[in-house]
Amino acid sequence: MEQLGTAALLFLVFIQAAVSPPPKPLSEVVKAVSGTAREYRDRLPDFLCNETITSSTFNSGKLREQKIVESIFTPSQKVGAQREIVAIDGKPAGKNARMPGLPIRWDATFGWLLEATFASSVLQYHDYVLEQNSSPAGMLILEFKTRANQKGLEWPIYGDTRVAMDAGTAWIETSSMQVVRIERNFLNLPSSATRLAATTDFGPVNIGGKQYWVPKALRTESAERDPRKTALFVAEYSGCKKFGADVNVLP
Repeated sequence: MEQLGTAALLFLVFIQAAVSPPPKPLSEVVKAVSGTAREYRDRLPDFLCNETITSSTFNSGKLREQKIVESIFTPSQKVGAQREIVAIDGKPAGKNARMPGLPIRWDATFGWLLEATFASSVLQYHDYVLEQNSSPAGMLILEFKTRANQKGLEWPIYGDTRVAMDAGTAWIETSSMQVVRIERNFLNLPSSATRLAATTDFGPVNIGGKQYWVPKALRTESAERDPRKTALFVAEYSGCKKFGADVNVLP
């Protein structure tokens, strides 16, 4: 009976191994995610979204200054991002209103964080590690960091060009190989700052009858030389649609 039990157990393990797909190799995952980043850049049509920007600064956790701007945001591939400001701090904005001064501002493009991490041109400057044991069902977790002593990747940070020395995490939906969330910590900072981290959440949207993955929210957190003085920039996007077309936001 003991031998029969062992044989049955081995049979069940064999069946489970045959049913469960083997883990994806790291190179295959990185290549697939880089492909979705390329599709984001090359295939995404011109469209518009409702945008809400909340820019805040704090001192020891207490709000110092805050500005909320609502706009119609157009991340055009041809002419670059444009905004039509519709409200500032809850009050309707005048015609052709300009972006007001913000306590803290993030000027990177709509999907910059995705391309900065997975565009084919930047893969050579990163090391990637696939987490095999802690990923939730239907997801892959990919850790990344810039390679030691790399010089080819630089960012403009607070008016100064800095060689990228970054680390972060990407959460990837296995069925589509689309990035659901990406977090990046910028580690080579000027002396005026002690922390800078950015996060972008992505989701599927039906634009013109086709499904695309676009940013739903962008969040940056920073701290000055005095770490008690912090800042938070949040941009949220909804109602994305192609020009002159209806849209269905997928669940």
